[in-house]
Amino acid sequence: MAKSNRRRRLERSKRQARASQKRTVAQRRQAAEETVRVVLERYDRLLDPGTPPAELADLLSEHYDGQPVSSRLAARMMANGSSPERLAGVAEVMLAGGTADRCTPSLTALTFAAAAARAAEDTGTARRLLDQALDATDDPDTRIYIIEHLRASGHVADAIELLEVRLCEAPDDDDAAERYGVAIEEAYAHVNDESAAGGCPCGLGAPWQECCGPRERAALSRFADRSGLIALSDAVSAYLATSGYGRAVDDRVAETLPPTEDLDWSPAERAALGALAAEHALLTARLSADEETEDSQGPLGPPDADDTDTPLAAFAADPSAPAELAARAAAWREHIHYGLWRIDGPGPAPGLWCTDITSGVTRYAEFPAEFTDRMPRWAVWLGGIVPVDGIWRSTGQGFRLSPTEGDAAAELVQAAATTLIHAMAGKPKKPSRLMTEPVRFGRAEPLGVYVDFDDPASPHMASLLGKVTGVLLPRIVAEVQLHRSAPPALRNTDGDAMCLITAQIRVSDAEQAARHLVARPDFERDADDQTRVAWYGLRIPAAQRAAMLAEARAQLRADRYLDADIEDPSTPQRWIRGTLQVRDGELVAEVNSRQRLTRLLDVLARIGADPVVTDEKRIDPAQDFASPAGEDAFPRGAAPPAEGWEKYWLDEQVPALRGRTPRQAARGKERPLLEALLRQFEYEADLLATEGKSGVDTGWLRQELDMGHDPDD
Repeated sequence: MAKSNRRRRLERSKRQARASQKRTVAQRRQAAEETVRVVLERYDRLLDPGTPPAELADLLSEHYDGQPVSSRLAARMMANGSSPERLAGVAEVMLAGGTADRCTPSLTALTFAAAAARAAEDTGTARRLLDQALDATDDPDTRIYIIEHLRASGHVADAIELLEVRLCEAPDDDDAAERYGVAIEEAYAHVNDESAAGGCPCGLGAPWQECCGPRERAALSRFADRSGLIALSDAVSAYLATSGYGRAVDDRVAETLPPTEDLDWSPAERAALGALAAEHALLTARLSADEETEDSQGPLGPPDADDTDTPLAAFAADPSAPAELAARAAAWREHIHYGLWRIDGPGPAPGLWCTDITSGVTRYAEFPAEFTDRMPRWAVWLGGIVPVDGIWRSTGQGFRLSPTEGDAAAELVQAAATTLIHAMAGKPKKPSRLMTEPVRFGRAEPLGVYVDFDDPASPHMASLLGKVTGVLLPRIVAEVQLHRSAPPALRNTDGDAMCLITAQIRVSDAEQAARHLVARPDFERDADDQTRVAWYGLRIPAAQRAAMLAEARAQLRADRYLDADIEDPSTPQRWIRGTLQVRDGELVAEVNSRQRLTRLLDVLARIGADPVVTDEKRIDPAQDFASPAGEDAFPRGAAPPAEGWEKYWLDEQVPALRGRTPRQAARGKERPLLEALLRQFEYEADLLATEGKSGVDTGWLRQELDMGHDPDD
């Protein structure tokens, strides 16, 4: 009885604890919802042109709590009906109020007043207020918001110079790096604007060419100037040649490079992988014990147990290295990020927006012109980017991957990072199959799409993923090369691996066997040659048949057979599994897979023909389709998209969409898979365009599917 009472008391305590927990969760949710409601109501009051100026000033101070206002706030208020005069009145109230602990205006007041002055086209006052705001704070994050006001005010050159200072101090400041990219592209637009001879966007009244133009041009020149990176590379190469680190780098490269005897490598590709491996070895190679001299240990004694004894660290610590180059080497060593950089919207611009699909880190980076000029949409760049004097640059070494290749490589990197994290935590686990088996090209999750919806990794996790990517560089490149060199997996309509087979089959009576076969529904004599028998298979889907007819008719028109046409068949059409011919008392069969030959022999056995194969010739067609050391993109047909392949593909079940049609996938959970497929089409279309050919019309497909390029669409 006592035990039963204890059990009841224990169960009662558990119920009470669960109820208390539920109440706590409900209260927190209620509080969060109330906070959101209050903020939204306050924001609505901010935008309401009927809110009295004094109340609006209090709302702004409460909402921004002394921090800078959004650079777009004034424009939104005016779009909702506020006039420049009203904004100026609110600004006057805020500037007169000061802060609670001193008489100087808050950053909220200064930045709102600057925005109000800009709305009234009083550029001189706006600039004076922003300078005052910059002088009032040393906090880097706060200054970034004020710098954004400068850029929005047309002072692009000033914004770029201030952001360069910040990025020299903290290259990994994501906010500063993003705003710097926006400012550089704006300066580029000014330089290439035919109306640049007009007034300067800063509003000071002088022509742009005489006002901010020279400084914006200088900023673009600094951005494009790779001389600092080249000088560092040359100096490090000279250092390697005169120290034991040169041999250490060579040994490290030899250790990490995969065997290439069985791969179809061109000399240029071998050299490119060697250069990439040597670049990474600057961060990982170490001197052997007998090569560690007193000089190589640096002025502070033996190196630490981390990476301080690597070539780049040794160069940075070398007293004879010029200070400027030593600082660049230190920044390289600390901040270089190896990644799978998805190139977002390549086009006329000084740099490229790129997102590492493993970590979500986004940078606006300078690439050599020979890369940017031939970068297809959605290409993935496997390589490192490094800050040089605050400007992120590609090291110049790397490999271009397709979107599907990038997804598979990112899957490998993330699996390796997960395994490493467990090991570092003292809880090692068996490596994932993703690490022990070949990279899953064409079967990986669309990580290049998911990265647009996931939060970026923390700085520490992003750093770890970058290091893992660097270590896996040789394996990824080798597997991509092997994947591209392998023949395609060709299959027939039954799903069998294709193999063209011509077989001579001895039967008891060839003519009698032919008569028994044509009595079956899947065999039929050739009307023009009674010795030939066709073996039919699956019915051709109506949509696929219509697409084939449209392509054939379009090709006739393209070949100038304007009077020719192809009639629509009156009966359902089927794929042909094979053909047979009665010849010299035997049957000669032509099929395109070993499985079909086996099935045909089984049919002949069931009709009593006693088949025996007396001769067989086989040809593997995949060998004629291999694309060694390169990528294949297949051009579209001649029919316009509204008539040809694209039209009918929309309603076809697609294996890559888990059996859904594109129209179904666009409305369901397979939408990311569809987006990844469209991006692969766009990538291949850009490759074909360089050869003067046309790829899949994804613009038409996106319009039909109501899927824009914006991930949020």
